[in-house]
Amino acid sequence: MLGSQSPRPSIPLYIWVLTAAVLLLAATACGLWAVYLWPLPGPPGGPYPTPIIWTATPTATFPPSPTPTETPVPTPTPSAEIAIGRYVRVSGTAGAGVNLRLEPDVNSPRLDIGQEGEIFIVVNGPRTAGGYTWWQVRDPTNETRQGWAVANYLLPVERP
Repeated sequence: MLGSQSPRPSIPLYIWVLTAAVLLLAATACGLWAVYLWPLPGPPGGPYPTPIIWTATPTATFPPSPTPTETPVPTPTPSAEIAIGRYVRVSGTAGAGVNLRLEPDVNSPRLDIGQEGEIFIVVNGPRTAGGYTWWQVRDPTNETRQGWAVANYLLPVERP
């Protein structure tokens, strides 16, 4: 009985339109997702990330400094010609002058400096302290300017 089959129910048109719309939306969503995951290359000559290569910055290294050598303490050279009442000239200081100190000691406060070539009169001494021979000298033109000086830098001279 071929002719006795029951007719198939037909699907309404709005179901077909709705199905097509859902499939179109699903295809669009998948396409956008694919574009997001696999971006297309930009135009030629476009911006490209600049690679950064990190290198260590060299630091300055200095050669080792030489070990300082001890300067020997000069041996006092007392002059038999230096005496109280005699004149002396500051000499051998290479222009630095001689310290005139409050007491005959290298740690005593410095009162003044006797300049190279300056003349002084000896008023006291000699005294030995700290490995030096000291003489107290005074400026003949200014009696308030006086102090103890190391004999190594005093040269006896005749009355000026």
